[in-house]
Amino acid sequence: MPTYIGGLRAVRVLRVVEEADGITTLVFKDQICASARPGQFIMVYVPDLEEVPMSLSAIGPGALASITVKAVGETTRALSNLKPGSLIGIRGPFGRGFSIEGRRPLVVGGGVGLAPLMPLLEALVASGLRPKLIMGARTGSELPFLSRARGLLGPGQVRVATEDGSLGSRGLATDLAAEELAGGQYDVLYACGPEAMLARLLEIALEAGLRHVQMSLERLVKCGMGLCGHCSLGPFLVCRDGPVFDLAMLAHPAVRAELGRFWRDESGALVKLHRTRS
Repeated sequence: MPTYIGGLRAVRVLRVVEEADGITTLVFKDQICASARPGQFIMVYVPDLEEVPMSLSAIGPGALASITVKAVGETTRALSNLKPGSLIGIRGPFGRGFSIEGRRPLVVGGGVGLAPLMPLLEALVASGLRPKLIMGARTGSELPFLSRARGLLGPGQVRVATEDGSLGSRGLATDLAAEELAGGQYDVLYACGPEAMLARLLEIALEAGLRHVQMSLERLVKCGMGLCGHCSLGPFLVCRDGPVFDLAMLAHPAVRAELGRFWRDESGALVKLHRTRS
């Protein structure tokens, strides 16, 4: 079996966890993933289907790791239907992960975008920090990781927003983020979720005068190693320069022009992005 990150290797699914409606976590053991940084991703292969990028949702002891899948396409539906004992192929981890900066972190996640934030939260807590987490989803049944987050941070450090008001506050995660940042008690913002949410969060962070912002972004990643160019965002390649973008990258005029508005399709054409708010 290859021991370099770019080589395809087989791992066995050890456990399957139903996190929320349509959202499933697959737990496996892999020594290379055990050394990943929060926010890095792997390329996941199911035989006869297209390889897809997936963030690591757990980087645990004993070389345990996990990915968390929302069933939206052919490959993700196949992954969601796997059982313990199934084999999948993986490459990576790739890309730029989160780095710990500041002392008063606010973390905001929407839907399955909470996946790469969970290892980050664990790293922040292990560093002696006390992050505040805002979790958003369309409805309460689609919100993953709530029990895990409350167990890690304590119930008072977790706020929830759902668009239909079925859990937590009625509204958007960005509403709660604006409320929290207005108080001036945070010096860094970490986020991942629907791109419309991230674009709005960036505006809020800039208005609040934050100097440290890190966001995990998504694009159409094919190779995972910066070779094919499908995942371009302004002058950057999400798979190589990201997926975590810092404030300097997010503030680039070309990134600001695309973020939450456009992305590149299979042909490389710039197309309007479907807006999901969470």
